[in-house]
Amino acid sequence: MIKKSLDNSKEQSHKDCFLLYKNNIYLILGMGIAIAICMYGILGIFGFSAFPDEFGYWSPAAAILGYDWSEITGLGSYYSYGYSALLVPILLLFHNAIITYRAAIILNLLLQCLSMVLLFLVAKELYPDDDRHSTAIICVIAVLYPAWMFYVQTTMAEALLYFGLILSIYLMLRFLKKPGVLNGILFAVLLIYLYMVHMRCVGTIAAGLLTIILWAIAQRKTQEKKNRKVWILLLLAIALFAGTFILKDKIIQVLYHRTSDEVLSWNDYSSIIGRVKNIISLKGLEYLLKDFCGKVLYMGLSTFGIAYFGITGCARKAFRSMKRLKTRQTSYTDFLCIYIFFIVIFQFLVALIYLNGASAPTADRLDNFLHGRYIDFFLPILIVTGIEEMLHGEKTYLGMVVTFIIYLPLIFVAYRVITGNDVLMRNAHCFTMIGMSFFLEKPLPDPVSYFVKQVLFSSGLTLLVDIVIILCRSLKQKMFVALVLVIQVLLGVKACTQFIFLNQSYIYEDIMVGDVLNDVLAQYPDKKVVHIYEGGVPYIQLVQFGSRATEISVIDAEYTDIDINQYLDDDTILITSECQDYADQVYEFYEENWILGHLRLNYNQ
Repeated sequence: MIKKSLDNSKEQSHKDCFLLYKNNIYLILGMGIAIAICMYGILGIFGFSAFPDEFGYWSPAAAILGYDWSEITGLGSYYSYGYSALLVPILLLFHNAIITYRAAIILNLLLQCLSMVLLFLVAKELYPDDDRHSTAIICVIAVLYPAWMFYVQTTMAEALLYFGLILSIYLMLRFLKKPGVLNGILFAVLLIYLYMVHMRCVGTIAAGLLTIILWAIAQRKTQEKKNRKVWILLLLAIALFAGTFILKDKIIQVLYHRTSDEVLSWNDYSSIIGRVKNIISLKGLEYLLKDFCGKVLYMGLSTFGIAYFGITGCARKAFRSMKRLKTRQTSYTDFLCIYIFFIVIFQFLVALIYLNGASAPTADRLDNFLHGRYIDFFLPILIVTGIEEMLHGEKTYLGMVVTFIIYLPLIFVAYRVITGNDVLMRNAHCFTMIGMSFFLEKPLPDPVSYFVKQVLFSSGLTLLVDIVIILCRSLKQKMFVALVLVIQVLLGVKACTQFIFLNQSYIYEDIMVGDVLNDVLAQYPDKKVVHIYEGGVPYIQLVQFGSRATEISVIDAEYTDIDINQYLDDDTILITSECQDYADQVYEFYEENWILGHLRLNYNQ
């Protein structure tokens, strides 16, 4: 009898597993695609692709573990420390630089796969009447957005921000469905943590607080006791927010003590008041309007017009929900829609204000004008709402026409900004505009030619996606939307190949300089290590990453002439750029010269 019962239990267990697999087959396939893309490139990745950003996120983790990287960290601007908290255990567990870096990529991959599940749970609440499988495919398309695929292959904080934003929407959903102290605390702590990951998330904090206040006001007569707890939670969130400034000052004191206030202000938002003042002028408002056009154009072209439908769907749902506030007939999904809408609006405003002036004639950064990094991380939720709107909206075909009509003035303004620029915006950082990077070259000889090619290419893809949606609607086969996924994956792999994989051979050699340095110090532990920095990309960061326990002193020769003879010493291991002005003097003085990648390591036995 017991044996029969066990057999029945096993059979039921197998059936449950099969049912779970069957119900979530497309989510599992999506995770499989994400894993395959990551594994495709990971064995060819050895270190940083974005300087000095990635090193800036590892530095606080190293400081927590007792390593002094402050001299090298001081070559860059301030970077937040939230992502660093996740890197601490990786830095503690792994000691080889390449393995350490790849372990962080695996962490990014896990967060991406988990995001598919969270986004699916949110989408099922927003669109409960939709077929489970088509919803899953749409969520996979959103998470396998090309920029997200790109950031997974780096240790930029973006991969965490994408996940964190979706997690915040999910936690807001949990709180709205079951208001309680625990759900509220989790949500509040996450918002503050996202701010610690990157200060641009102040827009998400504002969205969360405003939504909770609206919810509390709507519930004030029916749930007075719970409302008191909500106000306490709001005060807790404000207190935690204030605490982040104390932590930030401590990080700056430890790691950025040699960095000027001007350089620190690039990323710490201390200059935000000045930026706002610049906007409040006739010229500032002109730049603001042009900047707006550049970023709205990026949102459209990078998502093939889907984001425009997403904004329309979010706005309509949010406004309807706000109207229901007056009649107190709101549901938890109403407030969830309001929260998502606020996120989009506030985060777009953060990007617009922080990057104000990117369209000025003297601004040389094309990626600041056609900028994606600050808005990319909320585009996946717009892709979900946008595809749903395209599949089920009453005016989808009109919306497709309107999308191209919107493109025209935006393209015209962007073209005029680029051609009217003093240097034609030849400086373009690919990793901040992945959605429009598919024709970028480094260096960029002809920005106008690039822009025309990119616009034609992205407009063609917009038309292709429209055709896919028309097929889905006319044949009543929503599964055809998976064709959009093919486009996303191909573009994501292209971006990773062009801007990460092809550059890693030099990165590997720079990492090897760190290994050589470790070997030399093992023989001569009393020697001091000095690097002469002459400007440009600080590849010495890879050496510090590979030789984490070594304190490297930096001589900043970027703007000041130095007497090289001061640093030619038998007790000094001198690391210089491969092509420096004083190469002959260094080569004559030192017996041992290792030239690897972009650097030269010199020492005497």
